[in-house]
Amino acid sequence: MIEMCCHAANLLYLLSYLGRDMLWLRILTCVGLTLGIVFFTCQPTPYYGPSAWHVCFLVINGYQIWRLLRERRQRMLTAKQEKVGEATFRDLSRDELLSLLTHVMCKNTQGQADIHEICRQSLNKEEQVLRDLAFSRLSRNELLNLLTRRMWNSIIRLNPAGWKRSIQPRSYPWTAPPGEAAAGK
Repeated sequence: MIEMCCHAANLLYLLSYLGRDMLWLRILTCVGLTLGIVFFTCQPTPYYGPSAWHVCFLVINGYQIWRLLRERRQRMLTAKQEKVGEATFRDLSRDELLSLLTHVMCKNTQGQADIHEICRQSLNKEEQVLRDLAFSRLSRNELLNLLTRRMWNSIIRLNPAGWKRSIQPRSYPWTAPPGEAAAGK
């Protein structure tokens, strides 16, 4: 039974090397390290040296998992942003999302109101490289997150499906602080 811990740990290490997501790599490694600790400490003559190293690596990976989870929480959209982003981009394919994200990261698309028009524009060589290197492996949710963050102010101005009224209070000149109404703000 203890021999199986060593084989299972090595299989988990192998799976972690095949993955692309750093969080899953670290989680699989931690489970493998735990099985390695069991293997080394349950021998007739326990191997405390390798066990101590496994504990050290387990602590380091545990800390890195905590950091990754904290970073991912910080990158989450607010409920309003998520709702508006999904409503704005729901009818776009993944390829259109990739093209749109590439365009908005490379060019100033603020003056263009039609998202579909921006998606249909061809990419130049530099934009194709950016798309292929940086964005091609992102999931649809990750693409939506980046697009919503990048285009938040434009999305609100476009007012998809009446979201503007539900998100931002309407500003009237007579409710503005003195001086701002005259300046047209």
